[in-house]
Amino acid sequence: MRVVVVGGGVAGLYFASEFLKFAPHVTLVVVDPKPIHEFVIGIPLAFAGLVDFEDLAFPFSDLRRVVHVKAAVVSVEGGCVRTNTGPVQVCGDYVVLAPGGYKVGSAEYWSVEGSRRLFQAVEGSRAVRFVVNEFTPVAGFAEIAYAIKTRFPEKDVSIHVVFIHDDYKMFMSIQREHMVKSGVEISEEPPPYREGELRVSVPAVRIHPIAAGLDVDPVTFETQHERVYLIGDSSLLKLGLPPIGWGALWQASTLARALAQEVSTGVFEVEATDWVVAGDRERFLKWLTYRMTTGTPVVHLKGLFDLWRASVLRPLSGE
Repeated sequence: MRVVVVGGGVAGLYFASEFLKFAPHVTLVVVDPKPIHEFVIGIPLAFAGLVDFEDLAFPFSDLRRVVHVKAAVVSVEGGCVRTNTGPVQVCGDYVVLAPGGYKVGSAEYWSVEGSRRLFQAVEGSRAVRFVVNEFTPVAGFAEIAYAIKTRFPEKDVSIHVVFIHDDYKMFMSIQREHMVKSGVEISEEPPPYREGELRVSVPAVRIHPIAAGLDVDPVTFETQHERVYLIGDSSLLKLGLPPIGWGALWQASTLARALAQEVSTGVFEVEATDWVVAGDRERFLKWLTYRMTTGTPVVHLKGLFDLWRASVLRPLSGE
């Protein structure tokens, strides 16, 4: 039995970790063009000085329980994926697509190296202003703003929401109390530019090209291709849900348990809990709200980072 996971980000590795707990005999292949896994949910921690940026990068070579294929996937062909580097095709009994979303913009705070460059720019600036003018912006800007203000209280840090999806407005309202207490200003239009300030145009997240032509079931996450599944940012966008890390973790965990059960018993079953019901968007958003109100925007991420190393990466390394 062989399971192929496309994308070694948060959704892909969490799926791998959860799946192997229940199906340890299965060969699990992770296809990703990078040599490292980046725990991007933890990037605000580096801005706050709680971890170093390099602490968020983990070599795939250390994860001995998975087979890493260093290649970029360009298309899905049934139970196989076609790459433009490495092997031409990578095939499996199951294919789990977790490519993340396609980011559009110049402020690359969704990668470790891009975040490090942004931090260097922040250090030399008197003021930092995040300007949001996208329907579905790349998540994390609010937590980064909070982290910057926490670490550099002398800097003028603000978020200016010109245009955004209503779901994001709801999530920002949850964090608003912490923001205001820390000194982060939240308004609509940014003030006139002044010398010495850094303006960060928050980028947008779109459906990844390899997922563009796929349909996804809201309960099983299976696409129109049998035994090919889509989870993570692109899946959430297709389902009309905000592409936020907690949502990707939910999908990965749900699918991992269901596939492991099918491998063991031949039955694929997704349990409907009090927050996951087929097509029940409101319950999903309520669950996200619950997760996001646990601690401050940085404190709850620190707990997740420690848990990620201990419960996801360590088991995948074979310890």
